[in-house]
Amino acid sequence: MNKFRTYNGLVDKLDPNQVFVFGSNSDGFHGAGSAGFASFGVQGNQWRRFDYGKKTLGWRGKWNVKGCGEGLQEGTEGKSYALPTVTRAGAKRSFTPDMIKASIRRLYDCALENADLYFMIAYTGSGRYLLNGYTLDDMAEYFASHDIPENIVFEEEFAGLVEQKFISKD
Repeated sequence: MNKFRTYNGLVDKLDPNQVFVFGSNSDGFHGAGSAGFASFGVQGNQWRRFDYGKKTLGWRGKWNVKGCGEGLQEGTEGKSYALPTVTRAGAKRSFTPDMIKASIRRLYDCALENADLYFMIAYTGSGRYLLNGYTLDDMAEYFASHDIPENIVFEEEFAGLVEQKFISKD
């Protein structure tokens, strides 16, 4: 049993008090992975299909805003939080682990300041590499590097990884 709030499966809809947290790049180009889902509401690398490169900065996607590389934002159908983990799309491992931990710290601060919202962390499963070049296991370690606010919600399997990392740091 995980000691964190959890959900099961993929987040494909949000309640009004939920925020979709996705890995982003500093440029705020949200075209693939969970960032792409926050933009278009469909899985996969879809930015070409939706002519995302032609959309102006400030364009509102499903849950996010183009050009907003970090922080709380509101799209046409709900809220999201862009968690920067790379400098630009495709630049794997361009953020160091310490830079990612600092991004997570800012997310946690935002969650503490917005206690009425639940922040749904989009990382799911275990054992695979992410678009940022790190593994889910790496990201679990980074999420466990700070005290986790009560309104942070992890996918069940990923929560197990975070919990293992959290326990091992004690």
